[in-house]
Amino acid sequence: MTRTETYLRLLGYLKPYWGRFGVAVACTFVVGSLSAGPALLVKYAVDDVLIARDGSMVQLIAAAVVVLFAFRAVVGYVQGYCMYWVGQRVVMDLRNELHRHLIQLPMRFFEGKTTGELMAKSLYDISLMQKAATSSIRDLGKEFFTFIALVGVAVYQNPKMTLIFLVVFPPVGFLIARMGEKVRRITRGSQERIGSLSALMKETYTGMRVVKAFGAEDFEGARFARANLSFFRRIMGAMRVRALAPSLVEGIGGALAGGILWFGALMVMRGEVTAGELSSFLVAVGMVYSPLKSLTRVYHNLMEGLAGSQAVFELMDAHAPEAMNPGGRPMGRLTRGIRLEGVSFAYEDAPVLRDITLEIPAGKVLAVVGLSGAGKTTLLDLIPRFYAPAAGRITYDGVEGGELDLRSLRSQIAVVGQLVNLFNDTVANNIAYAAEGPVDPGAVEAAARAANAHGFISALPGGYGTLLGEEGVRLSGGERQRIAIARAILRDPSILLLDEATSSLDSESEKIIQEALDRLMRGRTTVVVAHRLSTVRAADAIAVLDDGQLVDLGGHHVLMERGGLYHKLYKMQFASGPGEEVRPDEQLLRQPGGPA
Repeated sequence: MTRTETYLRLLGYLKPYWGRFGVAVACTFVVGSLSAGPALLVKYAVDDVLIARDGSMVQLIAAAVVVLFAFRAVVGYVQGYCMYWVGQRVVMDLRNELHRHLIQLPMRFFEGKTTGELMAKSLYDISLMQKAATSSIRDLGKEFFTFIALVGVAVYQNPKMTLIFLVVFPPVGFLIARMGEKVRRITRGSQERIGSLSALMKETYTGMRVVKAFGAEDFEGARFARANLSFFRRIMGAMRVRALAPSLVEGIGGALAGGILWFGALMVMRGEVTAGELSSFLVAVGMVYSPLKSLTRVYHNLMEGLAGSQAVFELMDAHAPEAMNPGGRPMGRLTRGIRLEGVSFAYEDAPVLRDITLEIPAGKVLAVVGLSGAGKTTLLDLIPRFYAPAAGRITYDGVEGGELDLRSLRSQIAVVGQLVNLFNDTVANNIAYAAEGPVDPGAVEAAARAANAHGFISALPGGYGTLLGEEGVRLSGGERQRIAIARAILRDPSILLLDEATSSLDSESEKIIQEALDRLMRGRTTVVVAHRLSTVRAADAIAVLDDGQLVDLGGHHVLMERGGLYHKLYKMQFASGPGEEVRPDEQLLRQPGGPA
C-alpha cells in the first residue's frame, strides 16, 4: 500500500465527523489568516504614528490589535476543541476496530505473537495515526494559511524583495521531504522495539512470583534496561533528523534576512519604499520562519503517523478473521456423538496428530492419556475447532464441523483447563462470563454451589462482588479451578472438555474439585486429558496416544489386560507404592538411564 493510499484510507475514518472537522478546518483558516494582522499593522504604526506622529492612529491601531487577538483566541479555542474531539473519536474507532479484528482472528495467528506486541499496535501505533489524521491537518492548515497570509503581506509591501525571499524555498522543501522519509523509516523500527519493550514488561510483571522466587530482580532490571536502551537509540535516530530540519530552516532564514535587510535599507535611502513598508515587510518575513519551522515538524509527525497507519493496516489486511460460518447449520445439544475420522494435524511443518479415528458417544466419557508431547491437548483443541484438521474430518451428530455455524457449535462446549483464565472483575461476572445475555444472581450462586465454590466466595470481603485482580491473583489454584467449573456449569454445555483440570492440585483440593467435576460431567459428552491415571479409570473409554498416533483404545481393565503402553504408564505411575502417585514423565526421570 502506497503512502497516498494509506493516508486516504486513514482519512476515511474522519467521514462520520465531517461536520465538526469542517468547523475545525474553517477555524484553522481564520486563525492562520489573522496571524498576519500584526505584520500588516506595523506599516501604519511606523509611518503614521512614529514618523508622522498622528495621535489619532494610536487608539485605532491599539483597538485593532486587541480585537484581532481576542477574536483569534475565540476562534482558536473552537478550532482546538473540535479538532481534538474528532481526533479522539478517530482513535477510539480505530482501537475498537483493531480490537474486534484481533479477537476474531484464528488461534494460529496468536502463535508466536507476544501480548506486548499486540498492545503496542493498539496503543502506540494508533496514537501515531491520530497525529496524521487530525493533529497534522490542524497544524498543517494553521501554519500553511499563516505562511500564505504573511507572504501576501510581504508581496503587498514589496514584490521584488518577496521574489528574492521565495527563491530559497524549493531546495529547502526538498531537504525537508528527504528527512521526513527517513523519519518514517526509523519510526517503523521504533514501533517494533516498543512492542518488544511492552512484551518484556508484561512478561516480567505477570511472572513476578518467579522473579522473586529466584532472586532475579537484577537480571530482569538489566534485561529491561538493554531493551529500553535499544528503543532509546532508535528513537534518537529520528529525533536527530527532526531536530536538524528546523535548525536548517533557521540558519538559511537568518542569512536571507541579513541580505534582505541590507537590500531594503538601500531602497529606503533611495526613497523607493517607506520605513513603515520595510518594517512591515521585515516583520512578515521574520514571522514566516515560525510556520516554516512548524511545517517541518508537522511533516515529520505526518510521516510518523503514516508509519503507524501502515503497521496497523498491514495487520488488519494480512490476517483474515476466523470463518465463523454464520450461515451454517445450527448446532443443537449433542444427541448421537462426536466422530474423528482419519484426523491429522501439524503446527507449521511439525506433525502433531496422525490419522486419528475415534468415536465419542453422546453422554459418555472419553479419557485421553499419553506422555507429554503425545498430542493430547491438540486433540482437545480440534473439537471446538480452535484449529481445523489438516486431514480427515470431525463430525458432530453426523454433521461435518466445517458445515456448522461455529458460534453455535462453541455454544455447546465448555472447557476447563489446568491454567484458568480469570479477569480483573467481580467473582459473579467471572462466573457469568460463560452465559449469553444477562444472568440472574441466583443462577450464578447455584452454579457456584454446584462447583463447591459458594463457601470460599461467601468468605471473601465482598462476596460475589469481590474483584479478583489480574488472572484471579487473590485466589488459590483450587479456588480458581472451582470458579472455572462454576462458569462451565452455568453454560450448561452438552460437550465438556477437561484438560488436566486437577493435575496441579493437592489431594484435598483435588477431592473437592473432583466432586464438582462429577456433577458437571453427569449426562454430558466429556473428553478428559489427564496425567494422573487415577482420575480416568472410571471413564467409559480411554484413548492412548503415543507420538501423535492412537495406539490403544478401551476401558481401564481391558487396557491393563492387553499389557500395552497404558499398562506400562499405569505401573510406572503407581510403582512407588500405595498412596504415592507420580506422573509418567516424572517416573521416567527417576529410572536409571532416564533423561537428565
